[in-house]
Amino acid sequence: MAITSNLSQIDRFIRGVIGVAVTGFALFNGNLIEDVFIEILLGIFGLLNLISLVFGWCPVYQLAGISTKSD
Repeated sequence: MAITSNLSQIDRFIRGVIGVAVTGFALFNGNLIEDVFIEILLGIFGLLNLISLVFGWCPVYQLAGISTKSD
């Protein structure tokens, strides 16, 4: 299975904003989040969004057969 881009530019932009915001929150506002597990999950979620931004590929979209990228 080849990895091909399946995210549109606007989808990538939104994922970038969400990724930066959530990752930054998880890293710098640990005193607001009392559960370390939740903090780690937020960090992972943010990083996955940033990875999707960089590569333009979402594994969940791939599994569901969804693509927002126009050909």
